[in-house]
Amino acid sequence: MSALAVARSIGPQLTHIDELIWVGDIPALGAQRCPDRTAILFADRNQQLSYAQLDRHSDAFAALLRSYSLPHGACIAYLGRNSDLFLPVLFGAIRAGVMVAPLNWRLTASELAYQLADSNARLLLCDPDLAATAARACEGAKAPIVILPTEAVGQGEHLRQLLLRPAPATAVPHDAEAVVLLMYTSGTTGKPKGVMLGHRAISLARHGELTAPELAHFHRDSTALSAMPNSHIGGISWVLMGLIRQCTVVLTADPSAANLLRLTREYRVHHNFVVPTVIRAIVDELQGGSVGEPLVLRGLYYGAMPMSEQLLRAAMPLLDCPFLQFFGMTEVSGAATLLPPGDHDLGRPSLLKSVGKPYPGMIFEIRGLDRRVLQPGEHGEVWIKTPTLMLGYLNQAEKTREAVIEGWYATGDGGYIDAEGYLFLTDRIKDMIVSGGENVYPAEVEEALRRHPAVLDAAVVGAADDRWGERVVALVQLRSGASATEAELQGVVREHIAAFKCPKTIRFTAQLPRTAAGKVQRALVRNQF
Repeated sequence: MSALAVARSIGPQLTHIDELIWVGDIPALGAQRCPDRTAILFADRNQQLSYAQLDRHSDAFAALLRSYSLPHGACIAYLGRNSDLFLPVLFGAIRAGVMVAPLNWRLTASELAYQLADSNARLLLCDPDLAATAARACEGAKAPIVILPTEAVGQGEHLRQLLLRPAPATAVPHDAEAVVLLMYTSGTTGKPKGVMLGHRAISLARHGELTAPELAHFHRDSTALSAMPNSHIGGISWVLMGLIRQCTVVLTADPSAANLLRLTREYRVHHNFVVPTVIRAIVDELQGGSVGEPLVLRGLYYGAMPMSEQLLRAAMPLLDCPFLQFFGMTEVSGAATLLPPGDHDLGRPSLLKSVGKPYPGMIFEIRGLDRRVLQPGEHGEVWIKTPTLMLGYLNQAEKTREAVIEGWYATGDGGYIDAEGYLFLTDRIKDMIVSGGENVYPAEVEEALRRHPAVLDAAVVGAADDRWGERVVALVQLRSGASATEAELQGVVREHIAAFKCPKTIRFTAQLPRTAAGKVQRALVRNQF
């Protein structure tokens, strides 16, 4: 398919490839059209960047990368919480022809070391309070990794200072297949996969959002709030959704309900994107007596899991705004479906279990184990065909071939499409657990549990949880004559992987349920919780 045909398939208003707004051009367009408007407001430090400043800082970072003599297509990594600094890094890297790997700051040094080695990153931008973890992660690297702090530490150079240096304007290359983001997402084997997202794919994804009629209320005079981490495609996509509209985006690294309510009132926020767990906390805060200026929300957006009817009934009168749900994944550059405000209908509560309908240009099919396309209402695996698809998994050609088949992405999510075209998710074929918006893969947790000398084997599953959507739980089989406590095993897990992956509950069994072939029967494990 030609670039023009691909461009036409994603949205109703795009009639020529030249009309596509490339993500890398966002700062320059903002500087031309509204130079003095605030683009980024980092509320935690009261740092502000106008669109003109964002454009200049992006040029400065591109010049900094050239000074390191990084080859075209090289990778740099960013390890830090949300701040105004990440955006010039992203846009400057695109200008310099370098890809960015945003790393999850909650990971352990050993987890980060794997991603740094896999990406072959030569530069690591790091928040000062994460410096010790970063240093351990870089130990033993095959080639030296330069660590540059994002903020001031002693007398040395730091990113915030270097972005103030004047630099020549740099044109943005419109290389459709250039990898601009390398996003790590775990696999069923427990090892993360580096998802390579191309410049055109990310730009087309943002165009789909820009032209979706259900999002017409999200326009230039809006203010958006983002507490979603920049290490997740949801967090990056949400910020870009605001900047491509030349809105003001308020950033914070504190996702607590009290802070989000405070910022929503202080900055008169119109749009916010959170997970349902946070919506529940906001409702609790408001019901607990939180007072202040009236909210002026025009939309509350959520993802990672559907919202319960009970929560929606509590939230709607308190927040008094439209609700929208996104469903997507890193491999398709962000959102793939949308459940608009009109479908958040308490008169049709069954729709709340849906994740909506596909964006324009996204084709969904439900397929059986034999890859046969199933009929409406039949359960199978969700397959997606879209021009926003990833370029592949870095260094994992076999995994890419397993996931991308004749242009279709086999998501590993189980579900069905009803007669009206709504997608309902029923299970996760790849056994992924989504807890509070974070993805957890059982194999990774099981491997950590087996590090305890008393553990013979373990099976990790997700159990339904009203607050977190799912909680991580484990069934553990100990070695004959050995003993261990739940607290001991949880301590071992936290030593090796991020704390949010640690099982909330661990139960012990004399024998894990298995098939005749020796495979653990996860359905029977789930029944025990």
